Amino acid sequence: MDFLIGLALIVFGAPLVGLLGNALEGSGRKGLGRAIGIGVYLAVLVVAGWLIIRGF
Repeated sequence: MDFLIGLALIVFGAPLVGLLGNALEGSGRKGLGRAIGIGVYLAVLVVAGWLIIRGF
């Protein structure tokens, strides 16, 4: 089950975080948007990778 959750995070969660970062950058908060876009994106990928590895 962890494997499927990890894949879902990569497929759906990471792009949504990227869209949120782009929306914040477009609203005039470039620094905050970039920080969220990169930082949370990497955090989602780390958690997804951990879940996928744990699934084996």
